[in-house]
Amino acid sequence: MPVAYIDLPSGLPTPSKRLLISSIAEAIHAAYNIADTRVFLREWTAEQTSVDGVLGAHRPICTFVVPPGLPLEAKRGLVRRVTSALTEACDLPREEVPLPSGKRVATRWVLCFFTELNLEQAALDELMAFENPMVLEGMEGALQALQALQTPQAMGARQ
Repeated sequence: MPVAYIDLPSGLPTPSKRLLISSIAEAIHAAYNIADTRVFLREWTAEQTSVDGVLGAHRPICTFVVPPGLPLEAKRGLVRRVTSALTEACDLPREEVPLPSGKRVATRWVLCFFTELNLEQAALDELMAFENPMVLEGMEGALQALQALQTPQAMGARQ
């Protein structure tokens, strides 16, 4: 049920696409633990893109269409994994951006959006998502796994 739409420049070799899709699907499944994770690549030619008004410039965008309720820390983990996969697949350089305060921030310009749909707004086959045991048990399992990682014992084991 979770879906990711990845907008990226055209021309990525098939092996890179295969690895990118696999990495993103694994990251989404780890976060949501719901079957039927779908990842769609949308490729854009240079004539169809711009950044800051410069024709041909392109930076990857990932739009997640997912159920609500994923804790912020799990979203951060998902975004880290997706950013890493896109950085590797697209060979994105790290840029230093000066801020008005004089500080500098490093970025690879991977933009992610979460479109969260209430379970009443989605269905698989003839079951609404709020009735579907794959969705309900998957989300519950993902939340329990995240809570287990946040216990004092697990936090101590990671240090």
